[in-house]
Amino acid sequence: MSAWRLPPDGLPFPDPPLVGDPGILLRPWAIGDAPALATAWVDPEIARRLPVPDDPTVERAAHWIAGGAKRRRLGLALDLVVVDADDRVLGEVGLSSFDADRAAALIGWWTMASARGRGVASAAARLLTNWAHNGLGLCVLVAQIGPDNPASVQVAERAGFRELSGRTGAWVANIAERALPGGC
Repeated sequence: MSAWRLPPDGLPFPDPPLVGDPGILLRPWAIGDAPALATAWVDPEIARRLPVPDDPTVERAAHWIAGGAKRRRLGLALDLVVVDADDRVLGEVGLSSFDADRAAALIGWWTMASARGRGVASAAARLLTNWAHNGLGLCVLVAQIGPDNPASVQVAERAGFRELSGRTGAWVANIAERALPGGC
């Protein structure tokens, strides 16, 4: 396997934006999304599972959104907002912790309470996974999911991930690999 390389200008956005069922679109975060992001940060389920700011204000959300360009340029993360046909924020899906030698990255997601149980996270994870393999050239994506989060385990399974080695400490790892002629 040859090492994956970060594109010279950093991590690109999917172009065109990724569209899928159930009527979702993955696009870059915009400053106008800051109120929805701040609302998500105070959701007890999101705050319990993800690192959110101690002071989850609209201003902090706008600052985080503005930092996305630098995170992409440095190859640290690619964060996409999941929206519906009316451009309402439903959640997020993103890539981080890139490992060039293994052509691998972590994938993660969350959804607003109003979007849970509707297939939004599975569809978003599937869209980003396919693009990461075929558009970005990654070979492996790994989702780290707490064993107390069966909903996210179902998301991973529905998005085509398979359990790697069962529970490792506090995590369930799932993986999706792309099939390339000659291997990845």
